[in-house]
Amino acid sequence: MNIMFASHTYMGSPFVVGSHHLSREMEKLGHSVIHVSTPLSPFHLLKWKDRDIQQRFRILQGKQVDTTAVVNSVPMSLLPWEIAGPIFKKTRKNWMLPSIKKVMREHDMNSVDLLLIDQPRFVGLEKLVSPKVTIYRPTDIYSKMTGDASIASAEQTLMSVVDGLVSTSGPVLSELREYNPAVPTLLLENGVEFDHFSAPAPEPDDLKPIPGPRAVYVGALDERLDLKGLKLLAKEKPSVSLVIIGPVNDETKRDFSEFANVHFLGAKKYATVPAYLQHSDVALLPLSNHAANAGRSPMKLYEYAAAGLPVVVTETPELLRRQEQFLHFYRDSSDLPRKVEEALGAGADRVSIREMARSHAWEAKVNTLLDFIDNL
Repeated sequence: MNIMFASHTYMGSPFVVGSHHLSREMEKLGHSVIHVSTPLSPFHLLKWKDRDIQQRFRILQGKQVDTTAVVNSVPMSLLPWEIAGPIFKKTRKNWMLPSIKKVMREHDMNSVDLLLIDQPRFVGLEKLVSPKVTIYRPTDIYSKMTGDASIASAEQTLMSVVDGLVSTSGPVLSELREYNPAVPTLLLENGVEFDHFSAPAPEPDDLKPIPGPRAVYVGALDERLDLKGLKLLAKEKPSVSLVIIGPVNDETKRDFSEFANVHFLGAKKYATVPAYLQHSDVALLPLSNHAANAGRSPMKLYEYAAAGLPVVVTETPELLRRQEQFLHFYRDSSDLPRKVEEALGAGADRVSIREMARSHAWEAKVNTLLDFIDNL
């Protein structure tokens, strides 16, 4: 098939997301895949100092950063969504859409059999490419995560035209299904590149000086993270080294500067992350009470597990639903230190945890997805 992904995150980003994995797995199966991510616009030049913006412009110029056969496209549009969104809400015309036909011609894709939309800001793309099947695949409750009323309008419109809804969590599925209960649905949680995270890797040099036991967190440090809980963990368990991997600003570093057991190692390339996990003792997924967290299907959940780590995680409706044995749940920030101590003392069987993660490999996920699409 000719397949197009319309995603929120470009390939080569510091964050590897589900659309990247699914695109690569589909390409391995012999399909032609174009992965299109949120367009740039002339207005983005005002943010040129942002390294993320610079990277996206490099991809726009044809300087590929992905080594697979998947076409990695960051196209250009007239307006950013911040301007185009309110216009769409009033007129149902999306001025953020890029010249997608040009991208298709450049890569000899004359038609699209399957369009998968992860990014609701691509509403209207289905009219431009006229696919045989259009799937909306939301990975979060975007309207609550962003607080953008225009997103809700975009999703309502998408749900009136798509052939199927594939959601990564139960709460997201319930939220979107209300727009059109007649649309066929599939609940398909995010998966894991199992071999990548389970294959033994040597201990990284910058991790070696950090004493154990090590509690590791990998990801963004934003309002969706339980920073209060992490501070309590650092304060109440000084013998536990808190290893934080991900982009971090100076303000966050200052907030934790009093704790000698907190180690900010910065963003790491996806290829090196398994080594940091495998040489830690427990993984952390501390979520705040942000509205968007209820519907999250965190990829790092099974990435942690594929590395053999027990995970201490905040209770959410979605994660409780899964009933995974390697998860240690806590409700309030004040409970996090105790739960980490419990997880460390439980003597987790790392081999059995890895085997639990194996069933969530992306290879299995993509087959389930394609079977659903075939049935449509």
